[in-house]
Amino acid sequence: MSGILHKFFALRQPEKGYRYNIDSLLLARFVRIRPQDTLCDLGAGVGVLGLVALAQGGGKKLISVEVQEELASYIPENSRLLQLEARVETVVGDWKKVKKHLQGRSCDVVLSNPPYRKAGSGKSPPERSKAIAKHELKGAMPDLIAAARYLLKPNGRLYLMYPPSRLEELVQELKSAKFKLQRLACIHPMADRPATLCMVEAVRSPLREMKVDPPVIVYRDEEHYTPEIEAWVGPKRRV
Repeated sequence: MSGILHKFFALRQPEKGYRYNIDSLLLARFVRIRPQDTLCDLGAGVGVLGLVALAQGGGKKLISVEVQEELASYIPENSRLLQLEARVETVVGDWKKVKKHLQGRSCDVVLSNPPYRKAGSGKSPPERSKAIAKHELKGAMPDLIAAARYLLKPNGRLYLMYPPSRLEELVQELKSAKFKLQRLACIHPMADRPATLCMVEAVRSPLREMKVDPPVIVYRDEEHYTPEIEAWVGPKRRV
């Protein structure tokens, strides 16, 4: 897998505005994929999350859905760079209109690293692409979960990442859509610091005992990843 991840540092993305980061790589590591699974990445950006998940899990097909046409235009090229183009479909559209593009109950896995902030909250970045990636300007949490419910087969799995401040809201929205929390893991920047992100696996099938994974600690100091994370993404790159 390290060889595949090494190629991700060469993936194309805009020089200004939206830039992918380690969050998507960590969520892809959390996702569980079976060889015959069809995946759908909602809010795919330039494709990183779905492509890593497809490469590491060996799924059959990936559908990458991205509302920003400029970002979506990078997905086919990035798929070719990873020699995954035969298994990747790109859809330009938002979560609220997914029924226009895709068939219901057609996916085994839906995953998303969505905007973390509600529309109108906090200071919005001046670049439009970054603002859409960080704020819910093109679809909120309920829209995302509704799209996942439409797409997933009855035994499908949903993987999402949100900050702890929205975890209670997320659990409530999942319950309203008849999803059940199956697995949870929290990401901490360092061992002595509070979690900044939570990753969840939710299912529509009968719930087994819910599991809480060990915490994911990203950095051992300001300049270095922990050995666990370095084994996954390689050494921290200097900017």
